[in-house]
Amino acid sequence: MRYAFRIVILAACLASPGIGFAEDLPQAVVDLDLTNIEIREKPHAEYGRRVNGTLPGGSVVEIDLNGDDVIEDIEARGNDLFAPADIRALIPAEIMENESWPADARFEKIEFESDGRIEIEGRLADGREFDAEFAADGRMIEFDTDD
Repeated sequence: MRYAFRIVILAACLASPGIGFAEDLPQAVVDLDLTNIEIREKPHAEYGRRVNGTLPGGSVVEIDLNGDDVIEDIEARGNDLFAPADIRALIPAEIMENESWPADARFEKIEFESDGRIEIEGRLADGREFDAEFAADGRMIEFDTDD
């Protein structure tokens, strides 16, 4: 009886529209070592999908993928923030080597633009909110705090 119940549950999951499986993720997302993964199609599938999961540091995030399965942004869920170390695999070395890279901050959101720019929102180690933007070559374009 238990075996039959498991098959029914599995069939129901497979038939649920908009739910994907972790092995169907692009390598950039797999490299983040997420747990508790849930994948959902966006309202129009051609615009991509959303991946919810938990980063190794314990923060729950939502990752927006475009229609080509490229990461558009990563955003912390709830009032959570995530460490830059948890997404290090996605950040070009040129940007991380910039002396203004906020390595000790906690991120609320990071956006990856098609031209290689990266935009970040979060909190610095001293608790101040910040917004930053870096060019693909590592140059800091903007860095604002809530002073």
